[in-house]
Amino acid sequence: MKKHQLVLCVALGSLMNTTAMAQKVDLSEVNVDAYGHINMAIMHGDTGNGSEQYIVDNKYASSRVGTRITTHLKDWGMTVGAHVEFEYQHNASNVVTPDNRNEKGSWEERHINLFAKGRYGMISVGQGSGAGDGATEMDLSGTKVASFPDLALVGGALPFVEKSGDGEVKVIQAVRSQDFEARYDRIRYDAPAFGPVKVSVSHGYKENSSDDNADTSEIAARYNTSVDGVGRISAAIGYSTQYNETGTFNSRDIVGGSLSWLHDSGFNATGVYSYADYDSNNKNETAFNMVKLGYKTGKHSFTVHRAQGQDFNPMLKDQGNDVYKAVGSDVEILGAAYVYQPIKRLDVYAAFNNFALEADMGDYDDVNVAMVGSRLKF
Repeated sequence: MKKHQLVLCVALGSLMNTTAMAQKVDLSEVNVDAYGHINMAIMHGDTGNGSEQYIVDNKYASSRVGTRITTHLKDWGMTVGAHVEFEYQHNASNVVTPDNRNEKGSWEERHINLFAKGRYGMISVGQGSGAGDGATEMDLSGTKVASFPDLALVGGALPFVEKSGDGEVKVIQAVRSQDFEARYDRIRYDAPAFGPVKVSVSHGYKENSSDDNADTSEIAARYNTSVDGVGRISAAIGYSTQYNETGTFNSRDIVGGSLSWLHDSGFNATGVYSYADYDSNNKNETAFNMVKLGYKTGKHSFTVHRAQGQDFNPMLKDQGNDVYKAVGSDVEILGAAYVYQPIKRLDVYAAFNNFALEADMGDYDDVNVAMVGSRLKF
């Protein structure tokens, strides 16, 4: 029993000694799974300053390449491996503006970690997804590539313009889906599945908005099943907390989750909610919610959605100078998306979003963003 209870830690430690692994593992027993995709779109943005077109990399599912390398340790009944993934975005859709339509990309690390998995679950160490990553993104609609919960990732650098000329604020500063802490340097444990339920925990550190290496902890549970006469159900709930070495400055707690249902008829519904509490004089409580209704048939998927981001209170700027905070900010997003998948590796899509900002001070022009694009997987 002791051997089985310690096997995860021993296997993970062995991974870190490449010389030892080379002596014990025949290269013919190593599995290499390379993957990636390119995701480009034509984006049209309309703001109070006018309209413009862009050729962008769709940040809802950024272009990337990755590899998973695994081998099986028969004596221990374990699989050990490594996961490496990088993204490269030329003209990222959340960065381009009328003044900067061309933004050169760079390689950004997403995953660089080692893992070991067996009867007691999986342990992974390194840069990678925290336990809560994706918990607000359960989606069975088939339109996730064009209608993502973090809607400001397309057109997010475009401004809400205050109509009297007080200034402007970027869309992405006024609304976010708050999907926990994404990827960072962490140790993560995924427990063995208990029926349709999977539980994960992680702890590590991540650079926060003050450029501090903030300690970060997360826990999440995921549920996936199919029910006769009901259809497929996918759900997740999570909690994260982040704090720096003092334990208080710029700390934040996030709780949230998502639920998606796909009926056998093709009708589907998805809901998302997240709430963040900031323990800082410069922050407050922020909330996000989204409801999506859709229909999926054959190679076609269509959805309409409404989302809302409350109390992000972004700072208005005029020629780079702070003007005032849009206190009591409330952003409503109405949109629609369509995805056509002629083959498994290809998505062709179109989407539209109307972003409307209201706040205690100021009157703001809406921001309208439309895009058509395609993602090719390999």
